[in-house]
Amino acid sequence: MAENSLSQVASINKGNNPICIEFLNEGMPVVRTDRVAAHFNRSHKNVLRDIAKLRAKCPESFCRLNFEPTSIDVVQPNGGTRSMPAYFLTRDAFSLLVMGFTGAAAIQWKLKYIEAFNALESAVMEKRASSLVEAAREAGYMQGRDEALGLPAMEKERKAAYLKGMAEGKRLQIKRDGLNLLARILNYQAKGLTQGETARILGISQQRVSDLLARARKLGLVPNRPPRPVQGNLLEVGA
Repeated sequence: MAENSLSQVASINKGNNPICIEFLNEGMPVVRTDRVAAHFNRSHKNVLRDIAKLRAKCPESFCRLNFEPTSIDVVQPNGGTRSMPAYFLTRDAFSLLVMGFTGAAAIQWKLKYIEAFNALESAVMEKRASSLVEAAREAGYMQGRDEALGLPAMEKERKAAYLKGMAEGKRLQIKRDGLNLLARILNYQAKGLTQGETARILGISQQRVSDLLARARKLGLVPNRPPRPVQGNLLEVGA
C-alpha cells in the first residue's frame, strides 16, 4: 500500500470484545494485527511470524497493497512503553492470514470479522456513489447555467425564464436531497449508530444530522425520543 494515515476508526462490538475496523485515507477498511491476535487467542509475535511466511510466498504487488506496516506502543513491566512492529491488514490479507486458524472460537471470529468488513465496505461504497452522483449533478447545473448566460441579448425574456426554471429546479432538488439524506440518517439510526458516527459515514457535520432529525420530529416523521444507540463507535453487531 502507498503511505497512508488513518482517517476513521469503527468499533463493531461483539459482546465485550469489540472488533476495531480502521480506515486508511483512501477509505480502505483495515484491521491491526495485535487486535486480530487477541481475538484469535494467539500471541502477536506468532501472528507476525505467520505474516512473514505469507509475505515470502506472495507476490510483492499483493503485499504492497494488502499489508501496511505500522507500529504499536506496548506497555513494559516498568510502566514505560516500547514501540513494536505491526501491520494493518485489508480484507484479503486478513482472510489469507486466518485461513489456517482452526477451532470453534476461530470460526466464530472469522464470521464476525467478515460481517464487520461487509458492513463498513458497504457504507464506504454508498458514500462514494453519492459523491459521484452529486458531482455529475453539479456539472450539469454549471453547464446549463453557462448556456443560459450565453444566449443572445434579444432573448432576454427566454433567458430569464430559463434561469428561473433552473433556480426552481435546484430548489426542488435540494428538497429531495434533504429527504433522501434524512432517510439514510434514519436508516443508520435504526441500526444503532450515533449521530456522530452517522455524520462520518455520510460526510456531513453532526450538527447537520441533529438539525435534520429535529426537523423530522417537529413534522411528526419520527418519534420525539429516538431509539437509544447500542454502545460502540460505529456499528454494533450482537454476538
